[in-house]
Amino acid sequence: MRFIQSLVICLLLLSGLSHAANNYQDWWWNPAQSGMGLNVGQQNDTIFVAWFNYGDDTKASFLTMGDVLNGNTLTGTLYRGTGPVPGPNYNPAQVKQTAVGTATLNFNTNNDATLTYSYDNKGGTMALQRFSFAEPNFNQTWTVIDAYTNTDCVNSSMNGSVTKAQSIRSQKGTGSNFTFTINDLDGANMCIAAMSFQPAGSRGIATGTAACEGGFGAKITFDDLSIQANYLNFSYTVTGMNSDRSCIQKGTMSGVVKKENPPTYDLKAAVQNRLLKGASKTFNVTGDCKGTFSMTDSPATQTSLKGKPVYAVSSIQVANLPNCTLGVSNQSFITYYDMNFLEVAQFNSTAGYSEFVSAIHPTTVKVGDAGTLGTWYHWYDENKSINWGSNVRSYIVEPGTSSYVILNVIDRNYSNESQLISTSQLRYQLSDAGNLEMISATSDFSNKTGHLVLQ
Repeated sequence: MRFIQSLVICLLLLSGLSHAANNYQDWWWNPAQSGMGLNVGQQNDTIFVAWFNYGDDTKASFLTMGDVLNGNTLTGTLYRGTGPVPGPNYNPAQVKQTAVGTATLNFNTNNDATLTYSYDNKGGTMALQRFSFAEPNFNQTWTVIDAYTNTDCVNSSMNGSVTKAQSIRSQKGTGSNFTFTINDLDGANMCIAAMSFQPAGSRGIATGTAACEGGFGAKITFDDLSIQANYLNFSYTVTGMNSDRSCIQKGTMSGVVKKENPPTYDLKAAVQNRLLKGASKTFNVTGDCKGTFSMTDSPATQTSLKGKPVYAVSSIQVANLPNCTLGVSNQSFITYYDMNFLEVAQFNSTAGYSEFVSAIHPTTVKVGDAGTLGTWYHWYDENKSINWGSNVRSYIVEPGTSSYVILNVIDRNYSNESQLISTSQLRYQLSDAGNLEMISATSDFSNKTGHLVLQ
């Protein structure tokens, strides 16, 4: 019963997103007269138009008009406004609107219109179309209400009207092509529509064919297709069905983007697995130095540090970078982790002693997560008498595949005078099987003195 109740509520909410008939709100222009056009705003049946053009002095000008639509026609008085310049002393009382003529805007279809005007002893007509300047986002999934009517069906029992909830998964193809995979919410009755899109301002038209379960296909046309933010609206016509289901089907689909919770990955378990198993990898190095760079971490072993139980990992890094002047060299160090496998301290063969101050250590992550992990503070010896710098470590989780994500760990290396020395990005593959593997790295040295890529 809860599922049925939730579905009913969903249907009621989505039905409020019904397809708007005769919605002319958009930018309109004539491509042959580029540089001027109309901004058409619509609220219910009331339209307000701002026509930006040029005056007899060739300077920018604009005229406005507004009224209630009469069918598909707007007729009104053209006004020219004058007023103060923008700023803190702006006084709206100084704004004056002067009637200078009349105009009629006739919307011949939802995508083309004709402006007939007369003002300042000049007049004429102008053909208009919606102005397209951005492509809709086709790579989305929507939950929609499909409301359609079948007529002229070979099987007369199929004539009539139907309203149901469906899912649409859209994918952008090459050029103007895209596909809609349409099915019921339970996955049944799937059809794949292969379409070609023709933009028309904030809307568009698409034509193509649909192939559906059961082996039948049809021709399909989407009219007034609008993808705005999280909303999808369009009307459609289906003809030429090639089976006993043959009908003429006309309908509308309206809905919202389906919010899917991205999967989470167990970062804590993956780090533990990596430390207990150890790791070894050799990278090819390109950029301002060329050669190889290998990293080997021993399996973690239990020991103690300052009287507390810890895990210790011995690491060796070997740089084979002939004639490299960026200061990348061989080194070895031991890193200590607490019993939760969080960094604690490090003894380095070349740089002394370091301690890690944690900001946050997430146990699970998902795509889009980001934050600061903490800071390494470096001294020349364990007594911490002289500080030589710090590393601020942060992370962001990027998309990968259905079985792993990319954990991007960013290290910003600062001198003891808080001057940025270098920035490194270490990219790890974090799998749903609990594995953490370093796959690439980049290092950028300050003042553009060097750039390295490890792959």
